[in-house]
Amino acid sequence: MFKTLIQLFTKQKPKPKYPDFVASLQLQRPKKNYPAKPQAISQQNPDYFRFQQWDRSTRLEFYRFLRDNIPLLNSVIWTWSRLCAAPNRLEIIGDSTATEKRTAEKILRSLDERLYQYPFARFGGTDAVLAQFFNSLFTLGAVAGEIVLNPSRTRIEKFLFIDPATLAFIWDKSGNCRIYQQTPTSRGEKLLNPYSTYYAGLDAEMSNPYGRSILGAVPFVARVEQSLVADMQKAMHNAGYNRIHIKIKPPEKREMETEEAYLERANRYFDDTVKVVKELAPEDNPVTWNDIEIEYIGPKGPLASSHSWYITHKAMVEDICAGTHLDPFLLGYSYGTTQNWAKFKYELVLRQVASVQRIAKRFMEWIYNLELALNGITDLKAEFHFDNRKSFDLLENVRAEQMKLDNVIKKEKAGYITFDEAKKEAQE
Repeated sequence: MFKTLIQLFTKQKPKPKYPDFVASLQLQRPKKNYPAKPQAISQQNPDYFRFQQWDRSTRLEFYRFLRDNIPLLNSVIWTWSRLCAAPNRLEIIGDSTATEKRTAEKILRSLDERLYQYPFARFGGTDAVLAQFFNSLFTLGAVAGEIVLNPSRTRIEKFLFIDPATLAFIWDKSGNCRIYQQTPTSRGEKLLNPYSTYYAGLDAEMSNPYGRSILGAVPFVARVEQSLVADMQKAMHNAGYNRIHIKIKPPEKREMETEEAYLERANRYFDDTVKVVKELAPEDNPVTWNDIEIEYIGPKGPLASSHSWYITHKAMVEDICAGTHLDPFLLGYSYGTTQNWAKFKYELVLRQVASVQRIAKRFMEWIYNLELALNGITDLKAEFHFDNRKSFDLLENVRAEQMKLDNVIKKEKAGYITFDEAKKEAQE
């Protein structure tokens, strides 16, 4: 395995691992039935992706803007990333001595201390890498990076993340997909090393390897929701604060008083009244002639209007949550659902989390096993595991496990299954 990985990094064609098995397949299946090059067109025109690249990079920057500036979408990315970046553990498997396993664990612990690309994070390690991994995966719909070895090529030095907005794909004449990075105009495009480069697209399609952001379905609804919040803020500011309406009755015109003198006296009286009202302290009461009327103005039907706004905003929030595959209660919105219904929804979310975690599981195992191979350890393998155990329903889970175990024992005693089958069934 060590030689095979070194050959990959030096771009040498590795030899088949199981030549006898491959030879038997070739004897059973004629070569003409299994072509070495793809016959069907499995991708769109590469020029299509080149044309869409600018638009894609703009969209990804827009998704970053939404994540950083809209609280609801920020909570979505935060929740998904932290749910997926669950506590984890590393397991060393293989037929070897305890001393060799301890050596492998020491090597991988040392890798964990230097793997994160920012050295000032001080042992950021796997947790920091996974947090950035899932943040990029859900925000941009993809995660990309490159492994960098030390000068002597005896160990992995770091894993450097690459902005997926700068990457694109092309297909060569053999039908193989190649990944390249768009660099500044003076340098053009640069093909990346397929052996040291990592790229994973979320929900990638047959004609679209880029992946899809979890925010891709919500910009329009998020814009409506934010417009609703802004409009409601203006409406509530206008109608939510009570006011005093002061009505001043114009004085009567005196005999022999000219029009100019009357207007001057009326305006002076109006200004004096306004000045007195403005100088009133909160604990003072106005005292005026009966030609001044003071009315109390307040919003009409405030409960009805606020309830209507609540229902409208609730519909927008639920639409955004549906587009991001989360339920409102996971983002801090409580609509009075029952405890059992909330648990059921959380179980569904954990199922989705487990499927996404498989991407990160293979990613971390690729790095760890490569590190072991570079150190000459080929008979051991690293397996990465996430711990998604729940802190609730522990009693119910124990009872269910006990019932399952009792059922297996009864079947084994009755002769329906053998002891080995019972043991296997109990371990599942």
